[in-house]
Amino acid sequence: MDILLRAIPPLILQPALFLCLGSVVMRIRKRETFRLSSAALLGCFVYYSLFEALCLFFELRLLSLHALSRCMAAVMAVILAAGIVCGRKAWAVCLTRLGEKLKSHGFGLWIVLAVTAASVLIVLLYTDASADSDYYVGMASTALFTNTLGRFDPTSGAALPVFKARYALSCFPYHSAVMADLFRIPVMVQARSVTSAVNVLMADIAVYRLGRVLFTGHGRREGKVRSIVNGPETLSRRAADLFLLAVFLLNLFSSTIYLPGIFLFTRSYEGKALIANLCLPCVFALCVSCMRGNYDRMLFRNLFWICFAGVCFSASSVFLFVLSACGILPVLLFRRRWKDLLLFFPGCLPVLLWAGVYYMTQHGMLYLSAVR
Repeated sequence: MDILLRAIPPLILQPALFLCLGSVVMRIRKRETFRLSSAALLGCFVYYSLFEALCLFFELRLLSLHALSRCMAAVMAVILAAGIVCGRKAWAVCLTRLGEKLKSHGFGLWIVLAVTAASVLIVLLYTDASADSDYYVGMASTALFTNTLGRFDPTSGAALPVFKARYALSCFPYHSAVMADLFRIPVMVQARSVTSAVNVLMADIAVYRLGRVLFTGHGRREGKVRSIVNGPETLSRRAADLFLLAVFLLNLFSSTIYLPGIFLFTRSYEGKALIANLCLPCVFALCVSCMRGNYDRMLFRNLFWICFAGVCFSASSVFLFVLSACGILPVLLFRRRWKDLLLFFPGCLPVLLWAGVYYMTQHGMLYLSAVR
């Protein structure tokens, strides 16, 4: 019971951090219509991008996990304070309109609630004992036990002479170690319960926002979609509700084969699950936005944050570049948007840099020492 009670604060804190950070970013941009779900989704990507940058610095400088935990505690405090200052007015406006928005969903509101509750319940009750799950949870456990970052093999406990680039450059597992260190809870509880529940919640938000982008209102189908975090008001909420249900059922009944559902429901605490169920839907929404004629710089800025967070999640972030290249590049080339073409590659820069560093480490061109 004591562990359960201590797991509640991080379960509440993580979505709160996403909302606060997203509110700050949207306040800085000033051009986007504020929505709570949109702010939380954007804040999630920016938060994990920030964590990736900090964790890589501490890891490559051979600093301790405790030092990273203290730094992240200060960052979290700043995010919460800045979010309250920058977002309190927008939150108040959203809350005053909440009743009207919920009413517009109709029966679809109950579908959304049921799907979200079922998804969270499934990941909390499912137990996975695969080699991959042991490795990723072991990374966080080893980091917490040894007070290091990536300097020991989680399968054998042996000290590593050099960092394993495939795992060391994607710092998502260390976030569980940081939260476990700050809240004094077992890494297993943080990774497989708290992190899993938060990841599923954010994945459902991403799918819902994708549904809002895909299914525009019948009266204004020509309306442009600025980005994954700023769909026009004409988007059909009820169609998005049904889309979320359809994706849930597809994932549920395909969770025995190698599709996104198996990662979402059985390995939701791994970064691959977030690539497949959080990042890819958002990139797909940006592709749809581009196909509809939106070439705003905000699109490429959002792509940058998604790719940066994807690098944090997993080495599978290379698929983000593949999808965005297949969905955006042909449109820009066909419509001769040469200036926008120059913005595409900076948007994918985090993934391209990761791929470059990984290639150099694998071919002996770069040596990442794990010893002083």
